[in-house]
Amino acid sequence: MVMPKWLHRLSVLCAAMLFTAASGAWAQVLPVLNTFSGRTFEGPVDVSWPVLFDGCTFRTDGVVLKHSYGAVFRNCRFECKGGQLCIAESGDGIILADCEVNGCDALSICREYSPASRNYITGVRVNGEECSVLDEQETIIDIDGLEMAESVRGETDGPLFMIMSADKNVLRKGEIAYLHLRGLKEGMFVGWQSSDAGLKLTVDADGLGCRVYAPGIKGNGKAVISAYTEYGLEAAVEIELNE
Repeated sequence: MVMPKWLHRLSVLCAAMLFTAASGAWAQVLPVLNTFSGRTFEGPVDVSWPVLFDGCTFRTDGVVLKHSYGAVFRNCRFECKGGQLCIAESGDGIILADCEVNGCDALSICREYSPASRNYITGVRVNGEECSVLDEQETIIDIDGLEMAESVRGETDGPLFMIMSADKNVLRKGEIAYLHLRGLKEGMFVGWQSSDAGLKLTVDADGLGCRVYAPGIKGNGKAVISAYTEYGLEAAVEIELNE
């Protein structure tokens, strides 16, 4: 099986950041492969690598993936016995495209998530009803009508994940943190924003890097710095602010 170009790029991109997840007795452990097509999975699945599930069926009573390192579900079917269905116990980078979810009372992308998590949906139906953006509004992006949705469906060859790194995750008064993006095509528009208006952002000319300056901090707290594209991709980091 030939690995899709975007999946190969993602594998290379994530290799340096990857660690092996501890395998619980309750989860199936899949081999380190990139694509599963037309498979049926019973119960939670444990895969420690970015992965594409294409046309697969998942039967579970609560959780599909033990942890997501970046997971695309395309044309998949989820069958749940009721209650809340969580696509992943933890992690992010989840994409649901043209999927059917049946049997659950509520759908959640991830049970454990942070304000910096980013996940995506398009063409998802839950118990026969169209599903739009779910409850975690900031962490789930509806990509209906965006170019990214075309790439997910294989109609175009575009990136499906980008990663934001930071040289520090704690800022004190007068300090600067440098953030950098990887995974985008050259020339793609990138915008930056901060949840804390007191932080000053200086963006590199290519849009891929950003300096976050803290001129003054009162008390302790947290801020989310996010990057967004017109294409549909987003990325974010959470920075702790200490007086």
